Amino acid sequence: MSTATASAKTQNHDPLLFEALLDPSERAVLEDFRSALSGMDETVLNRAWERAEFPFDLLQPLAATGQLGRHLHPGAEPSHLLRGMLTAELARKDASLATFAGVSGSLFGLSVRRFGSPAQQARILPAVASGELVGAFALTEPGSGSDIAGGMSTTARRDGDGWVINGTKRWIGNATWGHEAVVWAKEQGGDGRFLGFLVPTGTPGWSAEKIEGKYSLRTVQNAHITLTDVRVPDTARLPGVESFRQISEVLKFTRLEVGWTALGNAVGAFDAALAHAVNHHQFGRPLARFQLVQDLLVRAEVNITSTLGALVQAARLADRDELQEEHASLVKLMAASQARDTVALCREVLGGNGIVLENKVMKHFMDAEAIYTFEGTHQINTLIVGRALTGHSAFA
Repeated sequence: MSTATASAKTQNHDPLLFEALLDPSERAVLEDFRSALSGMDETVLNRAWERAEFPFDLLQPLAATGQLGRHLHPGAEPSHLLRGMLTAELARKDASLATFAGVSGSLFGLSVRRFGSPAQQARILPAVASGELVGAFALTEPGSGSDIAGGMSTTARRDGDGWVINGTKRWIGNATWGHEAVVWAKEQGGDGRFLGFLVPTGTPGWSAEKIEGKYSLRTVQNAHITLTDVRVPDTARLPGVESFRQISEVLKFTRLEVGWTALGNAVGAFDAALAHAVNHHQFGRPLARFQLVQDLLVRAEVNITSTLGALVQAARLADRDELQEEHASLVKLMAASQARDTVALCREVLGGNGIVLENKVMKHFMDAEAIYTFEGTHQINTLIVGRALTGHSAFA
């Protein structure tokens, strides 16, 4: 391998050439996306993160790349492998933007794509892809996160030709300023079905309060939602949802996507650490010439490469429609755990400089904490994999 080729592979963190699994047109899409992201102002992203504000000026440029909805077009969806690599590139730039896209385009968008009526899909999916409509996914509650399947307290009561929804939701991304949310509720009476409703955020009875004091993924606007006698027509109900099984189907694919986000966030930290090691001098020579610094960098790259390999295989399973819940949980817990280790190694490379926002590593370090927890905590994903291994469920 030539020095130039080796340098390129190191830059993209693909020493084992996984990108060669993409066809030429997909590789062109990936390179175009990298080029578009390179034009995003790091200062704007850092300022938004520091102030816990969403960078609204970047919404339309992001939508223009296709990242909010290229997977929402029936019959023209990209491969899961390409989608994963694109997600990792966005998280490499900014994990908050990747999370925002994952909420609006995947959690919200895929719910409509898979379970919405033709009329709902025609109205919503193009608007999500263009960035004109920002969606939220209202599932988690103040008293139920990991146990939401059995602990959901939000209810939907049939009332004439519509529904009345009551309850509270928490940690709901995009809900303070987004346009519409899929609200998940349990049917009051009847068989107690799990139902999903498309609720505009301006509906009477809807209240969303921003969660303050959040020190991870600070750009993402998470909300505590109160729903008080929120009335929606029956046409707002997602007709393809009858049980928690449909929710799990969406979460299976978004859990895989979060694994790619964890990888990209780790790569972003590595970029900063490698640049610092090459350019910063101590004792009259670059840090990169010290053995212990090289050890930190190589350990980080081992984490990145092994995680990439697992995610690539899971994506290929998804492309063959063979991805199971335990596969998604395995790669998510692996990616998030190794990313947590990687960002710590990268922060160590920078020494005291590592805690300064402008040096980039600390943002990735802090963001890794949220990624480690959402879309299933490490422990919950462990138990899902454990159930598959042993045939015994450790859940209550």
